[in-house]
Amino acid sequence: MNEGTVLLLAGILLLLAIVTTKFSVRLNVPTLILFVFVGILAGTDVSGLIDFADFEQARLFGTIALVIILFDGGLNTKWRDFKTVLPAALSLATVGVLVTTGLIAGVAHYLLDFSWPIALLIGALIGSTDAAAVFSLLNGRPIDQKVKHTLEAESGTNDPMAVFLTILFTEFALDPAAFSALHGILLLFYEMGLGLVIGLFVGWLLTSLMNRIQLQSSALYPTLLISGALLSYGVATSLHASGFLAVYVTGIWLSNHDLIYRDILVRFSGSLSHLAEVGMFIMLGLLVFPRQLFDPQTLFVSGIIVLTLILVARPLAVYLSLLPFRYNFREQSVITAAGLRGAVPIILATYPLSSGLPDAYPLFNIVFFTVMTSALLQGTALPWVVKLMKLDAKPTIDIEPLIQFMTVANPNAEIVEVSVPSYCRIDGKTLQEIEMPQDLLVVAVIRQNAIITPRGKTRLIGGDQLLILTPKQSEERIRKLIASLGI
Repeated sequence: MNEGTVLLLAGILLLLAIVTTKFSVRLNVPTLILFVFVGILAGTDVSGLIDFADFEQARLFGTIALVIILFDGGLNTKWRDFKTVLPAALSLATVGVLVTTGLIAGVAHYLLDFSWPIALLIGALIGSTDAAAVFSLLNGRPIDQKVKHTLEAESGTNDPMAVFLTILFTEFALDPAAFSALHGILLLFYEMGLGLVIGLFVGWLLTSLMNRIQLQSSALYPTLLISGALLSYGVATSLHASGFLAVYVTGIWLSNHDLIYRDILVRFSGSLSHLAEVGMFIMLGLLVFPRQLFDPQTLFVSGIIVLTLILVARPLAVYLSLLPFRYNFREQSVITAAGLRGAVPIILATYPLSSGLPDAYPLFNIVFFTVMTSALLQGTALPWVVKLMKLDAKPTIDIEPLIQFMTVANPNAEIVEVSVPSYCRIDGKTLQEIEMPQDLLVVAVIRQNAIITPRGKTRLIGGDQLLILTPKQSEERIRKLIASLGI
């Protein structure tokens, strides 16, 4: 296949994947399901356009994509929100993963007759929620902020535990005699602790470098940003620490410290994250052969595991993990429903394949079918559960930075966009009737795709978009102003 054909197919697949997101909203189906479906259609068993079965390359590309997605997740995490839910999220990421792994392993061993090493490996593979799936599912949904932040923090911090358990139980399956539980526990503390330290150090180093270095072009700063994410993961894994934890912590550090060209960098990271997500799920779809996936034995085993995961393991894991914390039944119910599995378990399922574990391919099919089914059922049910539990919070006011005015060394101002809802306190008032701080200035009013030059007698109506010139880093004062105006 020549280069032109490869690029043509890549363009067609990306276009199809993006177009399917419109159906995702209408059908209330997680986008990852549709992305994977596009990959399956292009694969060998259906259209035969692409013949791809290289699990080593899939693991490499999948890991790079997950690094970008986790980094972007950290880059959009505010410490003030994260710290309030961190203890509960860490409990879900550790106790929750262990409980889920243990219950799935017990069912796989006693009910489905797998050996203990393989049963534990199955439990480890689907024991954690997935950052890409959860971030995608929660994006733009009006869910209670406490629950939303808990889910985001859980999915961002439980990947290291899943990776650790998968590697540990793969080694156990390959050589049970050499397995040591004590060694595994010590290794866990080493990987998590060093990964945290490396993530913080690289975050500090990258922030200092980006704010002090004066590059010839602002277009180089996004490249420098992504190099820091790759560096964080690479240093951690080279020292046998948790690379996923390191890169997520690096993103959080950058999100909560002064950073030049912040809004441009965040937008670039978000776009790259979306591209990585689409490409990763399409690639995972290419790895699947439906004729093998729908084998009766695979369907039976996967069905039992899915039912165990959704009806027993996830609810019990959430309940036990959140027992010491103040989460009521309604909050626990939504957290249970939103515990999506996604790319991480499927990519981790390539570890046994590349390690030479016998009969690892049927294991991959079981994990794939389990992940897709649970994502479809839980992702589709989430809006209904949120509404039933009355945790569908009102959408927050969207303050979106549009333009920054700055020199490389001294950022100072930006323009933000604020929507005026109907029937709010300033609906129908003129600008001169609205009390605003002197350092905030309305520079334009957008009404029905027309730009209105603001005057003192300009009257605002519901649906207007205000472009406000403001000193940089004044988001809190803008939010307080909006609250006082009744928006």
